[in-house]
Amino acid sequence: MLLNKSGKINEIVYNNTAYYNGKYRYYPTISGLVGILDEIISSNSTTDFVRITPFYINEQLDSQIEFEEYMFFIECRDWFDEKIQKEHIIDCLDVPDTQRTLNDLRLGSILYPLCQKDDVTSYKIALEKYKESLRELLPIMMNVAKSEMKLKEVDLPFGYFCFEIQSG
Repeated sequence: MLLNKSGKINEIVYNNTAYYNGKYRYYPTISGLVGILDEIISSNSTTDFVRITPFYINEQLDSQIEFEEYMFFIECRDWFDEKIQKEHIIDCLDVPDTQRTLNDLRLGSILYPLCQKDDVTSYKIALEKYKESLRELLPIMMNVAKSEMKLKEVDLPFGYFCFEIQSG
């Protein structure tokens, strides 16, 4: 069961990803994700964290693949500096339990930003950067899905990306 946590962003996430009084989850597609991000950005607030995990589903093959290495995780802290930010990104990139790794500090800085609590401006900028990075990330993830799921041309129309969104 998904609980409705207090705060503007948590309410936005809950209202867009839960139904039947929080008993079930809804995983938005790309257009739904962009709409939710726009709603969060226009809320002019921050929250402790937002985590967005992409996955690809193919109904024809009755299969799905999760992309933990392309998870977006923004965390608001009381304080941090450049050194802590860089260590945070490296820690997030160096996850031993994922089957694929992302070794790109530039993408890591987009996918794993830190911001200071109540710094709405940097929070909005980080979400905008993530939204823009989807143009780069989705084709990469599609190539991984094609390779690992052994997708054929006839399978492609039956597939789509979804996103699990959590906040706190």
